[in-house]
Amino acid sequence: MRDHSNHIEVSREQAVELLGNAVTFNPKIETVKLDVSCVGRVLAADAVAKLDMPNCLTCKMDSVAVHWDDFKDGAPDTTGWQRGRDWEFANTGIGMPEGFDTAIVIEHVVLSEDNTTISFNALPSKQYAGTSPAGSRMRKGDVLVPAGSMLTPLLISHIASGNNTEVSVIARPKVAFIPTGSELVVPGSEIPRGKNIETNSLLAAAKIAGWGGECIVWDIIPDDPDKIKVAVLEAVSICDIVVVNAGSSKGSDDWNIEMLEEIGQVLYHETNHGPGHHSSGSVVEGVPIVGISGPPGGAAFTMDFYLYPLMRRHFGQSIELKKIDVRLMEGFSKKDPQQKKPSAETAKGEARPNIVADGREFFGIKQLKISMDGTEVWALPATTSHVGAPEAETMDCYFALSSLRKTPQKGDTITVDLRP
Repeated sequence: MRDHSNHIEVSREQAVELLGNAVTFNPKIETVKLDVSCVGRVLAADAVAKLDMPNCLTCKMDSVAVHWDDFKDGAPDTTGWQRGRDWEFANTGIGMPEGFDTAIVIEHVVLSEDNTTISFNALPSKQYAGTSPAGSRMRKGDVLVPAGSMLTPLLISHIASGNNTEVSVIARPKVAFIPTGSELVVPGSEIPRGKNIETNSLLAAAKIAGWGGECIVWDIIPDDPDKIKVAVLEAVSICDIVVVNAGSSKGSDDWNIEMLEEIGQVLYHETNHGPGHHSSGSVVEGVPIVGISGPPGGAAFTMDFYLYPLMRRHFGQSIELKKIDVRLMEGFSKKDPQQKKPSAETAKGEARPNIVADGREFFGIKQLKISMDGTEVWALPATTSHVGAPEAETMDCYFALSSLRKTPQKGDTITVDLRP
């Protein structure tokens, strides 16, 4: 039996720090056309305005343009007023007609059907009322969107309003996803007895794309030490980050950790939480290797915990998941397996030994759904400790439930991590 007694266990925070500090990213910078393909890209430099906008006195709302001099002493006699000389239509966002300096919204204007007579139900309060001066929205050289921002449809539109047609962005990180396991087969194929369908590559590719990266999925690698080494070495030669899925536990065919120790440096072998206890972090030839456990439930949030921060670091962004305080609508289940320390008499051969029996703190990762009640944020824990995919997709945040501290109850305020 292989010796796992020297495995290094760390907290989630330590894991993120260890892996993030062990590598230095030097991403390339690209100039790309400003269009819908920019959504999800990260700006490498400030996007600035190339002109003043608006470029002249502009009407704020659908209005009638008038001369302030006609109103400075009160309501004028509009008998004989003519369109184009004394008044003119002025619409939202359009430059004021030449020579006019003040606007009265159309709802306060009374016009005859043939537009030959005009009167007003309300008067302008001052000169230039109802208008926006030139340069009031932006000045040439103003920063429209700062470097480091991930572009959204609204931000792309805002940058374009400064007369920009291209932007400077950080190259998408190339992230390899290597599924390992002799028991895995691809979806849609014949499923021999005892085989499982490999789906985590779909999960990873979608997450990576959503976080601004490019996922390169490897073919399934069987539990063969040499083939695992070849795959990892090939991946680090062309990718910025590598994700190795499964093969990190203590089974007879779990070779990933040992192979990573042979070709690189393993920073930690496991984390102090479950699911996802066998999450690891390594560096091979300067490239970070994120090891995630096999089942999709654990793989989903361990990628949030450990891959997401690395991708954020690649872009020069904050690596922390956002935290908020919430009040519990219901308490956490007291049946959580990490909350009890079974005696030797109750131990069962088919059950994994209790991980906190020696008094170490361990965390059960709980998923919660957020709702608002007035100004207060509430959270409802998932109904089961092993959350299925449909329920997991309704969850908004994570909470690490300690094995040693008091279990939060209904009405308690806790701090949770928002899903990225």
